[in-house]
Amino acid sequence: MTTLFDPLDADQLADPFPVYRELRAHEPVQRIPVGDGTWVVSRYEDVRNLLRTTAGLMQPPGATAPAELEGGPAERIYRGLMVLNDPPVHTRLRKLTEKALTRGAVEKLRSDVDQVVSESLDTMLAAGEVDAITELAFTVPLRVICGMLGVPEADRAQMMAWTPDFFRIFLPQANDPDGIAACHQACQNFIDYLSDQIEYRRRTPADDIFSALVSAEDEGDRLDRDELVATVLSLLTGGFDTTMGMISAGLYGLAKQPEQLEALRADPQGVARTAVEEFIRWESPVGVTYRHFTEDITVAGTKIPAGAPIWLLLLSANHDGDRFADPDGFDVRRTRNQHVAFGGGRHFCIGSALARLEGEVVFREIAKRVGSIEITGETPRRPNFQFRSFLTLPVKVTPLS
Repeated sequence: MTTLFDPLDADQLADPFPVYRELRAHEPVQRIPVGDGTWVVSRYEDVRNLLRTTAGLMQPPGATAPAELEGGPAERIYRGLMVLNDPPVHTRLRKLTEKALTRGAVEKLRSDVDQVVSESLDTMLAAGEVDAITELAFTVPLRVICGMLGVPEADRAQMMAWTPDFFRIFLPQANDPDGIAACHQACQNFIDYLSDQIEYRRRTPADDIFSALVSAEDEGDRLDRDELVATVLSLLTGGFDTTMGMISAGLYGLAKQPEQLEALRADPQGVARTAVEEFIRWESPVGVTYRHFTEDITVAGTKIPAGAPIWLLLLSANHDGDRFADPDGFDVRRTRNQHVAFGGGRHFCIGSALARLEGEVVFREIAKRVGSIEITGETPRRPNFQFRSFLTLPVKVTPLS
């Protein structure tokens, strides 16, 4: 009998890959007892096809927020998050933000990213032994996105502390009551903080994305207070947390397989680009997304009824041996790499260009400046199957002689 996928099982949270392999091989569409019944889809082709179709909705017909979040601050945030909405709300919210994150707009940030990465590596190499999350994987994307939004430096560490519990909002069904309570508290913290920032920017606008969104609200763009808070919050947390996951996974992989660091060093500029795509595939910083359909659909020979929640296991799809050679290993020179880590369709990740730029600069500079990377302690991960990035990554780094 195929193992039942369980998002709260400690063993599966620690290592989901055995279950994912079993699902892909024997039960690529499985119904699990979450809510009134949830379907999980694990194979690459099925996941990619469901991501691409415009018939897939983030919300079930007639729904506005999951029952688990009703009556609390997380419900307020949930209703305004772009990624959790469908047209026309999604279309309006995305239009307000995507201009700031186009490939051309992001490329203008390259010199800023170069400086942040250089300063972070200076600190790491001078110290020798550090937590690579704190000194690099967290620092680079957080400084970049906070600079774009104009978030004061003194407040940035607090943003990181609230974010893991905020992320429980995306799949509340996969949390116990304590997890839901923590999500509500994190959302309230963000509401309080960002509401104060909104009022400050009304009085003292600046040349940043946050001020532009506040102005759009004032100009009658129908962005209400909760939507504004949710939009800034999604840019803020999405702009650093998932990129942090990709960078930390890459560092971990290079430490475990030093021959990959040598391959990167042989062509830092060229291989850095393929390395970023490989680390994104291998880690899949967002491990699962979901869809609902208004009509019955059939996936891999299994009928899924209309309205039922469907979890698309992005991490499983990106480790599918029918699509990727040596899927559980990684190769920084992999060129055929059409991963689904950024989602697809109208919900393709709005921050993908920024994540790619930051990763490219980080791994190019590591290849040029770092001689070796050694893991020096435990590397625990978040107990969250959707966002399972490293909590700490203690490393010893030596300069390239």
